[in-house]
Amino acid sequence: MSRSPQVQGAPGVFYLSLYVSITITFLFTLKPNTMLNVALCSYGMSGKVFHAPLIAAEPQLHLHSILQRSSDSALADFPQIKIAKCFDDILANPEIDIVVVNTPNEHHYPMTKAALLAGKHVVTEKPFTLSVTEGNELIQLAEQQHKTLAVFHNKRLETDHLSVQKILQQGVLGRVVEIEWHYDRYRNSITHKLWKEDPLPGSGTWFDLGVHMLDSILCLLGRPQAVNADMRSLRRTQGATDYFNVCFHYPDMRVLLRSNTYVSEKGATVSMHGDKGSFLKFGQDVQEQQLMQGLRPYEPDWAKHKDDNLGILHTQTESGSTRQNVASERGCYEVFYRNIAATINGKDTLRFGAQQALLAVEMLLAAEESHKQQRTIYLK
Repeated sequence: MSRSPQVQGAPGVFYLSLYVSITITFLFTLKPNTMLNVALCSYGMSGKVFHAPLIAAEPQLHLHSILQRSSDSALADFPQIKIAKCFDDILANPEIDIVVVNTPNEHHYPMTKAALLAGKHVVTEKPFTLSVTEGNELIQLAEQQHKTLAVFHNKRLETDHLSVQKILQQGVLGRVVEIEWHYDRYRNSITHKLWKEDPLPGSGTWFDLGVHMLDSILCLLGRPQAVNADMRSLRRTQGATDYFNVCFHYPDMRVLLRSNTYVSEKGATVSMHGDKGSFLKFGQDVQEQQLMQGLRPYEPDWAKHKDDNLGILHTQTESGSTRQNVASERGCYEVFYRNIAATINGKDTLRFGAQQALLAVEMLLAAEESHKQQRTIYLK
């Protein structure tokens, strides 16, 4: 009976050959990072302060084009970029991989749809859309086109959200029964942005500011059972919402989202109370201010807190209570576009998906309906 031929020589030679073969196979299966070209659809506040600097700071991305119909002011900040004079120029350009729809809310749906149909990955500003139907259509279209569709919910990467997340994960408050989240400011003037100031669909501070807090509680706590909302226009009789007090009901918890345009002295941005203690978070995240001042991610002082940015944790035990200052979590806006690039390159899963953002749209609209009907709306 014949035998199979045996490998001659030292056993190490065989295993070395096998290791080299596996290594070569592995290296060929790795996906190299692809430099992705990005186009911005606006160079107003969101484009100039947030998107353009964050895109430029991400090594996997290249800021390729900016849509400016009547100006070329972006060239002063980014001399190498191309100025597009119409949206169709961006859609038709095969060099552009990602389109950032950072336009007024009413344009989010049509421009996102057009970009997806043109074969582009898309980042849409918040709020994602102005209706659940529109959002579902865009999500299905992105799946059909095999394209990434993300929503710019950058507040998840700020100190308030990250600090609250850590406290909840640690469980130091026991059974949490109430969370109150504020986004207050003093602003007695009316801006020129009528799409924010006039009582139009998707206008006002509920859609502009409330969506940030709403997105945070949905990420941290999930879908609520009911909502009761009160909204007002403080600065003029027939204006968009600039005050809101919205209460979301959870099985054993109430979450209050509040914003007031006439707040000169701010208190805690977040207050949390449970059967074992309380947590109060003070101070504002510094990243937006730093971006406005020209500081960029990865620089030494990036996202470094001011002294007033801290938390107070007051816990109860059988032997008494303990009150201590708690260091705030450091923000990290740079994570957003890093995740977008890594997702498209097949190196990560999307953390800012449209499905989660669509839940926020549903809750925004439910709260508006609660205010309109002056009653609690129970959510299916």
